Amino acid sequence: MEWTEIAGALTGFLYVILEIKQKRAMWIVGALSAILYMAVFFGSALYAAGALQIYYLVVSAYGWQKWGGSVGADLNREVTIRLAPQKAAFSAAVAGAGFLIIYYILSEYADDPYPATDALVASLSMLATYWVSGKHIENWLLWIVADIIAAVLFFSQELYATTALYVIYSVAAAAGYLHWRKFPRELK
Repeated sequence: MEWTEIAGALTGFLYVILEIKQKRAMWIVGALSAILYMAVFFGSALYAAGALQIYYLVVSAYGWQKWGGSVGADLNREVTIRLAPQKAAFSAAVAGAGFLIIYYILSEYADDPYPATDALVASLSMLATYWVSGKHIENWLLWIVADIIAAVLFFSQELYATTALYVIYSVAAAAGYLHWRKFPRELK
């Protein structure tokens, strides 16, 4: 187990704690975790998981901006925003298309040991992160599924600290969902 995996797991754990508490600093910690996990996943030939970290970096900047300042005034307070059905359907369709594209690339052009699982985790995680950036409570339900699948994938690659982190993420996602249910909800 490398120090980068341990540091990535620790910053990832801190990220989810800050996310549950709806603290804007989560985006900075998430960016740091993404940088660390790029090295871990690319080193394990999990290319979709590694590329997902690049996505997390971009969304961390977007989330930081959206959750702060006058632009994110409604996201600066403790509130959850119910996902509008049209937005849910459209973003899920985009994630489905993303899965197919990622799977094709991994299965045809990479030596990824589990291209379908890696692509599934990546597409579900991208969708969940997008939903987090808008404070949509439904993100937690998607994270539960993605994190359980990811834990199995990372265990198969002998990434044990990361496996433990994703098991914790699964439990934290359930706790996050229950915690966010306490806040007033708006539909957007």
